[in-house]
Amino acid sequence: MSEPAVDRVPVPPAVWVFGLSTLIPFFVASGIFCYGPVAAQSGALMALLAYSTAMVSYFGGVRSGLEIENKNPRWLVLGISLVFPLAGFGLLLGELHFEPAWQLSGFLLLFLLQWVWDVTDHDGPAWRPRMRTLLTSGAAISLAFSLEQALNM
Repeated sequence: MSEPAVDRVPVPPAVWVFGLSTLIPFFVASGIFCYGPVAAQSGALMALLAYSTAMVSYFGGVRSGLEIENKNPRWLVLGISLVFPLAGFGLLLGELHFEPAWQLSGFLLLFLLQWVWDVTDHDGPAWRPRMRTLLTSGAAISLAFSLEQALNM
């Protein structure tokens, strides 16, 4: 017996275009950090960390926005949504106390934790978990390449 066909709700084209475009800064900054001239590595790392902070904050904001649409927004969901941007900000400032490998590892962990939360307990459109998986994969691959570079510096 074959399984019944699953109806997938398509991701709107505008979401695809703008969603995928959010990965460009990850790839560019990571590429320069890993393979660019030595003089550009420090700036590329800072750009990658700053952009990671912005994207962790963006994903937290999306989650908060979806929750605020509920008739009775849940304190816990709103609170956890705010933890991710604050942790990202702490990692960005961590340059003062942490080696780059620790910062990159922290962002990788934040993206993965946020992804697990978003795809296992989500509100919003049915296509959202698939899109979040794709975006998290792009960010995680960039951070993983950069982490490998930072570990070998």
